[in-house]
Amino acid sequence: MHKPKQKLSLLVNMVAPARLALFRGLAEHFELQIVHGGTESNRDFWQEVESALHNATIRRAWGWQLPIISKKNGRTVDRRYIHIVPGYFSRLVRFHPHAIITGEMGFRTLIALAYGTVARKPVWIWWGGTLQTERKRGISRTILRAAISRWARHWISYGQTSTEYLESIGVKRDLILQIQNSVDEHVFAADIRPRFKIQPRPVLLYVGQFILRKGIELFLNEAAALKKEGLEFSVVLVGNGPDKRALEQLSTSLALKSVVFLPAQKPLDMPSVYRSADILVFPTLEDVWGLVANEAMLSGLQVLCSKNAGCAPELFSSSHIFDPEDPEEFKYKLRQAITGQLAKPDCSRLKSTAQILADIIRAIESSLAPVAPATGISQERACGQ
Repeated sequence: MHKPKQKLSLLVNMVAPARLALFRGLAEHFELQIVHGGTESNRDFWQEVESALHNATIRRAWGWQLPIISKKNGRTVDRRYIHIVPGYFSRLVRFHPHAIITGEMGFRTLIALAYGTVARKPVWIWWGGTLQTERKRGISRTILRAAISRWARHWISYGQTSTEYLESIGVKRDLILQIQNSVDEHVFAADIRPRFKIQPRPVLLYVGQFILRKGIELFLNEAAALKKEGLEFSVVLVGNGPDKRALEQLSTSLALKSVVFLPAQKPLDMPSVYRSADILVFPTLEDVWGLVANEAMLSGLQVLCSKNAGCAPELFSSSHIFDPEDPEEFKYKLRQAITGQLAKPDCSRLKSTAQILADIIRAIESSLAPVAPATGISQERACGQ
């Protein structure tokens, strides 16, 4: 007679494609219910993601999404959404989980902690912010996070930079399960045909939103400077966002040739996009991690990563990291990459999905009674060649 699975509720704002491999793995070990607050307007290309999860129950909770647009000199620096979703509580009451995982440190987590306290169930907060990304958070968030840091007993951090932030607000290190932010390595390491062929080579690739925070303008400026030095290469930028037209105009004004702008691609199409390029350039001014770096590494690309990405110190050596706001350093690192002086990054720095999944399962089960070990999880991982 099979022992029934313990119930796990996962509270998220959206069901993100990068999480599918982890969600499937959790659903093999738990009766998993994923509760989300809806799809944000700038993520409409994620709409088909839920249909790919066959072994989990997905529910939308009622509530609201409030857009928060940060501007500087009339330009959009960032677009975020605050999810106010009271419906999470009723979903928890109906499902009656044995444990809860919740992202962020806001309304959703307060609901999870309130339910967990009343029902005496463990609540795990999955956190990704860093000292860099959280440096400008206001007094209200500071007070709220201080309260949550004293209330919660179980934490999951994206990596070292996220752990450092949690410790800075008073979370004890022994309460934190430090993993990595990850993607499904089997998807990106697969032998897939390139999506496009473009000359001249090498092809420098940017993937992400077209907003000021991503540092694309700085990238184009340095690329134009290197073109004037006589270097030959192409630039491909993939994404959507309010700055797209302005960036296209900037490219024209810089007389930057061999530049291609592509709209955001469906998640399943991205492996072929990476296979079409040679070097990923990630010039962000602020990112909690930067999953495009994982995807590019697994696809076999060289990577230049901004020091402002949460993944930078964990995934890359100093030779692959640069300051996008230092024009000379940025140009120097780009020149090295274009002229073939930059080695491919070390894929052994990436933790596999199986490793991460095993760590999460063990941690959750250790917070339940009786303790049950996580078994039968493959540790295999492939990297792009």
